Amino acid sequence: MKSLIAFAIQQKIILAILGIGVASLSFQMWKYQDEQYQKFLANQQGICEKSLKDAGDTIQKSKALFSAYKPKLLGNNVIASDKISHPGINSQLQKNKPYLLIRSDKSALIPANTPHYKNDYFEGYSKPPGGETIFAAIVTAEPLNDLSALVTSPCSPKPFAVPLKDLYETIQKNDFTPGGNFSWR
Repeated sequence: MKSLIAFAIQQKIILAILGIGVASLSFQMWKYQDEQYQKFLANQQGICEKSLKDAGDTIQKSKALFSAYKPKLLGNNVIASDKISHPGINSQLQKNKPYLLIRSDKSALIPANTPHYKNDYFEGYSKPPGGETIFAAIVTAEPLNDLSALVTSPCSPKPFAVPLKDLYETIQKNDFTPGGNFSWR
């Protein structure tokens, strides 16, 4: 009887040691995966920031795009919306070509119903901007229907739908003089 009790105690000790080992291994795996995910998020944030910066630079270099982005600042010099190239509306929408996404209705860059990366930086782009802020980013797009496109952004893990009126060609014909020279700034 004593040997049976001793055997049971030994088995419980072995199971406890194995349980501690498995728990430690699980924690190490979780820690490694979390570190890898944090590195991935940092990389995605850098790519997203570049997309936003490139969008801002593109807008600043183009009178037509600046007209769409901040029309009040140009006053009477605003270029009419129908003279600005919108892929899928007055120019051809080409799959995977870079376009400029300028949110026209002060909505979030990434729609709330679209999955987003789980950190404060990316979650901020899933909320409508405050004040006079309008989000703009470089994206790629493909046609979804007659009124919208499915865009891919480095700021979102999944593509999302946007109205065609929010997409712009990155090079606008109205930014050039008849002789082919750049006419803005």
